[in-house]
Amino acid sequence: MAANIQFDQVSYTYQAGSPEAHEALSDVSLTISADSYTAIIGHTGSGKSTLIQHINALLKPTNGTVTVGDFTIDNQTTNKNLRPLRKQVGMVFQFPEKQLFEETVIKDIMFGPKNYGASDEEALQAGLKAMDLVGLPQKYQDTAPLDLSGGQMRRVAIAGVLAMQPEILILDEPTAGLDPRGHDEIMQLVQQLHEQQHMTIVVVTHQMDDVIQAADQVVVMSAGTVQKVGTPAQIFSDKKWVKQMQLTLPTSTAFAAKLKAAGFPLMDVPLGLDQLTMAITQTLRGDSHE
Repeated sequence: MAANIQFDQVSYTYQAGSPEAHEALSDVSLTISADSYTAIIGHTGSGKSTLIQHINALLKPTNGTVTVGDFTIDNQTTNKNLRPLRKQVGMVFQFPEKQLFEETVIKDIMFGPKNYGASDEEALQAGLKAMDLVGLPQKYQDTAPLDLSGGQMRRVAIAGVLAMQPEILILDEPTAGLDPRGHDEIMQLVQQLHEQQHMTIVVVTHQMDDVIQAADQVVVMSAGTVQKVGTPAQIFSDKKWVKQMQLTLPTSTAFAAKLKAAGFPLMDVPLGLDQLTMAITQTLRGDSHE
């Protein structure tokens, strides 16, 4: 059974008890449903990365609890029994290709399953399946990772996480540093994993266009607290509030705002290019009230 993620009054303080103590999360309560696609957004330093590192217990709450399926994580949790949780929750950090270290693609992807007790043959089969999932042709299995493009190396890194067959995939700025083509390919891959493999997806991103294209839930953070949770439409409908949160509007929404400011009578707040095109067409036809 797929696992829900539940934060219950979670606070986290870096270097607690020292003069440099800094509270990065404050009284966070949040539910991320199984099989959902959740985007975590907020300005730099708002607590996004700290939040997601609690989901697989890389960080443990100073106060409160995090529940992932049958696992409960609190300030008494030790690393002793966390292997099943960390197999269930796959984490892809920023620039994950920097962590590639094996001499071939397939060896790198096999590392995770072998570390969790799989035989060489089991790890190989898991690795080949993961290559298929991320769209890497198997002809690359004996290639040195550093001989690949940036986008391909990132796929190798993601495949290494997928080879452990997680139910939940967490990605921290998954397209950072990629060119537009690599960006689009990685985001399409993440959406396919959600739709076809029914993975719960949690993405930290500064790319608002990615948020509106794929997420069904958006969590807005500021100063270590959850400010708002809602659909993309609910989050981006209040342009003034979005600006207060030091966020940008999706491209199509920002363009629509400029049109309205110039006197073009759009009725709705479009959240994507298709919606923007439809809203403009309806207005030009005079049927925007229908």
